[in-house]
Amino acid sequence: MRMKYKLIAVALMAGTVQAALADDTPYMGLQGTYGWQADARHTANALGGTLLFGFPTSDYLAPEINLFGLQAGRDGSSKHDYEYGGGLDFAIYPMTRSSAFSPFLLLGGGGQYEDRAANSHVYGFANAGGGFLISLNEARTVAIRVDAKHYWVFDNDSSSHSYLQDTRLNAGVQFLLGGKTEQPAAPPPPPQPKDSDGDGVIDSLDQCPGTPPGTKVDSRGCPLPPPPPPKDSDGDGVYDDVDACPNTPVGFKVDARGCAIREARIILHDINFEFDSSRLLATSKAELDKIAAGLKGQPTMGLIIEGHTDATGPDAYNMKLSKARAEAARSYLVSQGVASSRLEATGYGETKPIATNKTKEGRAENRRVEFKVTRE
Repeated sequence: MRMKYKLIAVALMAGTVQAALADDTPYMGLQGTYGWQADARHTANALGGTLLFGFPTSDYLAPEINLFGLQAGRDGSSKHDYEYGGGLDFAIYPMTRSSAFSPFLLLGGGGQYEDRAANSHVYGFANAGGGFLISLNEARTVAIRVDAKHYWVFDNDSSSHSYLQDTRLNAGVQFLLGGKTEQPAAPPPPPQPKDSDGDGVIDSLDQCPGTPPGTKVDSRGCPLPPPPPPKDSDGDGVYDDVDACPNTPVGFKVDARGCAIREARIILHDINFEFDSSRLLATSKAELDKIAAGLKGQPTMGLIIEGHTDATGPDAYNMKLSKARAEAARSYLVSQGVASSRLEATGYGETKPIATNKTKEGRAENRRVEFKVTRE
C-alpha cells in the first residue's frame, strides 16, 4: 500500500477520540479528517487524517505541530488528487485546558504538497478555526477533541483568484507523551500547639493555666504585676515624667509643665523663730530646705519673702521684727545655694492680718511667712 493510503487508514482507525493534557506535558494526537474542497479544484470532498504534537506553555496556550494527508476523487474521472502537508497552530483556551469541557480557538499556517492528476505543486496556506475538548477521566489525561478549520491556500493555478478556500473537520484520539506524573500529596500541616486560655503561652509552657482573657502575662503565662501608678514627687499635680520643674514647694500653683506661675504664693506657718527674735528654729530650716529644692528645680523663678506678725506689741516694733524675720529666711536660702538675686525680703508687721487678733488661734494665723512668685 502506498504511504499516502497508510496515513489515511491510520487516521480513520483513530475514530473520534483524542487525549488532552491537564498540565504542561507534551501530547500527541491522531485525527480523522473530512474536507470540503474549493469548487475550483473540481474534486469530491476529501478524506484523510491528521497527526499532531502539542507543546503547552500554560493552561491557556498550546502551540501544535500538525501533519496531514488527504485524498479526493476527480470530477468525472477515476483518478484522485492528494494533499500532504504540515503547519503550526496556536490553540488558545479562553476557559483553560484544565476544565472538563474546554473550548479553544485555532490560528496558524503552513504549507502543503498537492499531487494532482494534471500537475503537482507546493502551496502555502493560512488557517483559522476552533473546537472543544471533553475529558474522559478525572486526571484530564484523555479527552475527546473535535475541531474545524478554514484554509486559505495560496494557489492561483486552479482559478483566477490568488487563493483557494477549503474547510476541514477533524476528530481524533491523543495520548500523553511519557505519561503524566502525579505529584505526591503534601503532608498535612502539623497541629498547632494548644493555648487553652488564649494568653499567648502554649499549654505545655503555661505555668498559670486559666488566666482570665485580656490579662497581660509573662513568658511563663502568669499575670504580670500591675504597673506602678504615675509618680508626683513634689505633689504639684504634674507627674514626674512630664514635670519640667521638679521639687516645686507644696502649695504653689503650677502650670501644665509643673512650674510655679507668676503671682502664685504660699503661706507657711511652720517657719518659726525664737521668742521675740529673728533667729530661725531648727524645724523652720527643714521647711526652708523644701523651698530651696523647689528653687533649684525651677532656676528662673524669683521670690519675694514677706514677714507678718500679730497685733501684740507696738506697730513699729512689729514692722521691724517682720522685716528681720523675712531677711533671716532669705539668708538661709542663700546659704543653701540659691542666688541672692532671685530673692527679695520685706516685712509688713501687723498690717496684713489674715485672721482676727482677738483670739490665740487668730494671732497664730497672723504670725507667718509668705512666699510670692515674682518671675517664673
